[in-house]
Amino acid sequence: MTARPIALIGPMAVGKSAIGHQLSQHLGASFVDTDVAVVANHGSIAEIFASRGEHAFRELEARAVARAIEDARGSSTVISLGGGAVLDSGTQQLLERCTVVYLQCDADTVAERIARSSGRPLLAGDAMERWKTLFATRRPVYERLADLVIDVRNGSVPDLAHRIEDALRGYAAGGTAAVPTPAATKEVEK
Repeated sequence: MTARPIALIGPMAVGKSAIGHQLSQHLGASFVDTDVAVVANHGSIAEIFASRGEHAFRELEARAVARAIEDARGSSTVISLGGGAVLDSGTQQLLERCTVVYLQCDADTVAERIARSSGRPLLAGDAMERWKTLFATRRPVYERLADLVIDVRNGSVPDLAHRIEDALRGYAAGGTAAVPTPAATKEVEK
């Protein structure tokens, strides 16, 4: 079986970058964070939003994702996507070339990270309310695109990377048990 890139999707602040980096080390694979790629080539995300707007950022993001997936063809490169990257229809089609892992969480999981984080233009104002609104909109897309769903509400980054690694092995072997059924997930308050 040919190696496939592993794409991590999920909401802002869920830990896609940290978990993805750890997972790539476990797998002996490369790691690409598409937000880092955008920043490296175009400046900070906050500056892009301020000077060129969200639409321009989404175009740059879609190009970064497409480049990462193309460059990862035939490998098990781990690719971390920005929370809104999945909204692009071209990105959704490209994700068919990847094993897509949705890092599932809830608002309580990310609240502390969001509170100490700056530079997330979409969370200006009441950050948690904005996060909940974005998550409610994007959640069905994450769920539809996912090959695997991993509940990341509990566990350290290394533990979560091991859980994903185990789930990927089961998925590659064709086992349906690789998709862990989420523990009673709390609904995001609206």
